[in-house]
Amino acid sequence: MAMRITTKMMQNTSIRNLNVNKRYQEKLTNQMATGKKITRPSDDPVTAIRALKLNASLDKIDQYHDRNAKDAQSWLDLTDKAISTVFTALGGESGMRELINQAINEYQDNKDIGATVKQLLSLAQEIYSVGNADSAGRSLFTGYRTDLPLAFIADKTENYKITEQFTNLDINKMTYVGSGCLKELNEGNFNSKDPNTGDYIMDTSEYDVTTNEIYRFRLAYENTDVVKEQMTQTVDANGRPQFDPNTGEPLMEIVKDPNDPARTLYEPDVKFEFGDFNSANGTTIYSINPVYDDSVPPNKLSKDIQFFSSGTEEAYMTVVNDPDAVVYIASTGELLLGKNVKQSVSELTHDTEIRISYEKTNWKKNDLDPVHYFYTERKHETQDRWLKYNENFLADPTASGKQIIEYDIGNNQTIRVNTTADELFTHDIGRDVEELKRMVDDESVIKDNLNKVKELIDSGKYTGDDLKQLELQKAALEKAETYSRDKVTSRLKELLTVFDGYIENVNTATTNCGSRGSRLTLIQNRLGTQQTNYKELVSENEDADYAELTVQLGSVKMTYEAALSSISYVMQTSLLDYIR
Repeated sequence: MAMRITTKMMQNTSIRNLNVNKRYQEKLTNQMATGKKITRPSDDPVTAIRALKLNASLDKIDQYHDRNAKDAQSWLDLTDKAISTVFTALGGESGMRELINQAINEYQDNKDIGATVKQLLSLAQEIYSVGNADSAGRSLFTGYRTDLPLAFIADKTENYKITEQFTNLDINKMTYVGSGCLKELNEGNFNSKDPNTGDYIMDTSEYDVTTNEIYRFRLAYENTDVVKEQMTQTVDANGRPQFDPNTGEPLMEIVKDPNDPARTLYEPDVKFEFGDFNSANGTTIYSINPVYDDSVPPNKLSKDIQFFSSGTEEAYMTVVNDPDAVVYIASTGELLLGKNVKQSVSELTHDTEIRISYEKTNWKKNDLDPVHYFYTERKHETQDRWLKYNENFLADPTASGKQIIEYDIGNNQTIRVNTTADELFTHDIGRDVEELKRMVDDESVIKDNLNKVKELIDSGKYTGDDLKQLELQKAALEKAETYSRDKVTSRLKELLTVFDGYIENVNTATTNCGSRGSRLTLIQNRLGTQQTNYKELVSENEDADYAELTVQLGSVKMTYEAALSSISYVMQTSLLDYIR
């Protein structure tokens, strides 16, 4: 059957074909302008779906390579530099170990070992200040508490309750030179006598000068709070509280032991306890000045701890003379054990937890913040409540407590970036130097007093019993000076080994940090390769081929112009032209 084709139909078809050609030209022009094969999913659904998958993978790789890995690298680089500074302070040229070694070699002729100690103290402070290194405002060595510095950045007064956890393996031994009253000796009192007995008050002879081994737990801090006397508000005969009539403040009085009115009771600021604290069979062996009453469980055995605010001769000699004594010294942060007590504690199993709890309020710049090391309670700055840190330490004393920071640097792949404070910044570095300073100071006092006594003898002002007394004191001081010098020399030699241990810790931290950095570099290289490959895949899938587009556009243009010319010819004729 014949089909009639009119001029109008030819015109419409021609125009429609021109539009198709123009739309194709527009598509090619858009591709040329954008550089992409598609501008909307409908252009090519298969290419669009593949592009979504490839770009999602590339975004992940970009996150790992350009952000996470670089941030991790920055953290590791800063940590490595901080560790290097610690190593220099400990074991580098003019470092702490070298100073100690020099002090040993030059001690016989060195009249100013105190200057060496000052250098050691300065380097110890420098080490702790390095602990405050940060990365973009985040502390490097404080685990998850990146908003807190490792050490206090200024002196401050704030009450902390600290619980340190030990085992009997932490008991250490120190040497104490018993010198009687020789440190207090001077020209005004060397021949003073007791008015009642006529005996010399400063009667220490060379036979009274002794060296003694003392066992102790050395706490992380010195200058802890002085144990407070228990106070209570006074009452009248009818039991009514009394107040100051002028100020209206409560009238307070010291609490006395009901069993011994001559004995003052103290606030229980210091506790020395051991046992299995997480079971009903936990046993408190020692605590400070408890009130004995029926409320104490039968499985609890308590005993007084003798408290001394400073390390006096009496404080140390108490445990020498009484094997059952337990002495706490606030200024040095030491809990001294008599020989019998030490023996009892040593017989405990090595996994028996020992807790020593105390308070400290006065802090100095570069003191390590206890919240990074121990179970700690800190009084809130504005609210009447205590903030608690590391409660899990009490629940599980074997827990490491390490707060590991890891970065995602690949699919199911992480890398640790942080070094924790305990790996580098131990309290013992500063405590060792402070203790050495006390030893040197003690020797200096003895030596100064010996020189004073020699001057008095050489002055010719004293004869008879006074001269004899000076000669006795000279002999005692010479013995004490020898013992003190030997004590310092021996401690310096011990510190060489101790500081070798600190340096070994730093070397281990350096190795660990370096190995993480090397691993990160390998991963970054792999990520870089993956990033390049995925970019190529994305480009192949999405990017237009400009050479091919140029050819196609030229072809489309020629086709369009040819079609336009043909159509214009067709459009010039009509049905009448054929009829004629």
